Amino acid sequence: MISSLSSPVNEFTERTQPKSLYIVDDEREFLTSLAMSLREFGYQPVTFDHPKKLLEAAKADEVGCVISDLRMPEMGGVELIRRLTASDSCLSVILLTAFADVQTAVDAMKLGAVSVVEKPFHLQQLADEIELAMQRSEEDQQRSSKIAEAERLLGQLTSEESAVLDLATKGFPNREISRQLSISPRTVDRRRQSALRKLQADSVADFAILRTRLDTK
Repeated sequence: MISSLSSPVNEFTERTQPKSLYIVDDEREFLTSLAMSLREFGYQPVTFDHPKKLLEAAKADEVGCVISDLRMPEMGGVELIRRLTASDSCLSVILLTAFADVQTAVDAMKLGAVSVVEKPFHLQQLADEIELAMQRSEEDQQRSSKIAEAERLLGQLTSEESAVLDLATKGFPNREISRQLSISPRTVDRRRQSALRKLQADSVADFAILRTRLDTK
């Protein structure tokens, strides 16, 4: 059962970038009803009657929210979260259930669910959860993009250039780096400058930031 508390909220349609909203449920009547109700809130949901269909349609780097029933034949909401995570998807997931229990909710949240919403629910409650899920998805996508860019930039460096910058980030001056790597100070400087150009960086600190992004991946 879905109950409505208010008229459409304008702020939900004022998004800075396109965001997807998917609904997955094996009960066709509920699926249709929820989609129609959420359209009143400015959303354009895409519906699926099986999680596999969503997995085939979803793109790893897209921003958005998946509303999924917790219990479905063959693949439930928890397994869907596992599959999305394994595919490096940035989509956030809200689980709906008529059979909520504390352990299930805790397990789902540990896997990455934004929330577990018990049926019946008010549309405003679900809409609020959707906005939180959209925000998290956008943050995940931005983090993923930064990591991918860091991998691309660092992948351009030779092992010799990386060795110079690694020592430089530890505070060693060129003379000490020269001694440790058994190369001339001029070679140290040349490799440092070459590496920074490839990274489009102004200083060794920028290299350290890129490395940190990968280390926290």
